[in-house]
Amino acid sequence: MRNQKLKRIILLVGIVCMMFSCRLYDIHADTYTEGMIAVKHEELPVKRDCQRVQFDHLYKLSESFVTKVLADIYYKEKGLFKRKETLRVFQDEEIKKLVPLIVQAFSVATPTQVIAVTSYSYRMILSDKKNYYILFLADHSLNIVFGRVHMFQTFNDVMSEKKKYLTTRENPAKKRRSSFWKLIPSAGQRLEPGHENWLIIDLSK
Repeated sequence: MRNQKLKRIILLVGIVCMMFSCRLYDIHADTYTEGMIAVKHEELPVKRDCQRVQFDHLYKLSESFVTKVLADIYYKEKGLFKRKETLRVFQDEEIKKLVPLIVQAFSVATPTQVIAVTSYSYRMILSDKKNYYILFLADHSLNIVFGRVHMFQTFNDVMSEKKKYLTTRENPAKKRRSSFWKLIPSAGQRLEPGHENWLIIDLSK
């Protein structure tokens, strides 16, 4: 009788520990979604000058700051059929959905996690244009590194990615440039040396 009671107590403690562990994992590994937009924590290594970057996470960013940052990100197209003008990466409706998700993700990110984001612009009939990028804080600066900017996606492509939580394991920090676009820094922004896809915004200014 005593042994059975002891076993029940041990089993109960084990269940409680498992539930607590799962809860801790959920806090730091959630995928935050809004329609076709997904914001997720990822364990991706980011290197600068052959040294792994140490992230300043977790961090509380204001929604007004993130809104301004996203609204001020521009790019130019490359290639034979490129448009000559400078273009915005994010549309206003896209920004409204992204901002609260990004702020929430940063507020619980660990020092080893980046914020990986997949979103879509210029919705057309049976197609979208995909943006994929990571964000992290390091050396008192917000870093935004793009892997995809307005990449054309068919309806089938979008549905396939939705089944994979709309994210990919691609690491944009390993990329230096694209054959189809390059970022154009606005006031208060600068490019990581040697990169056309990596923006840095100093938080101390």
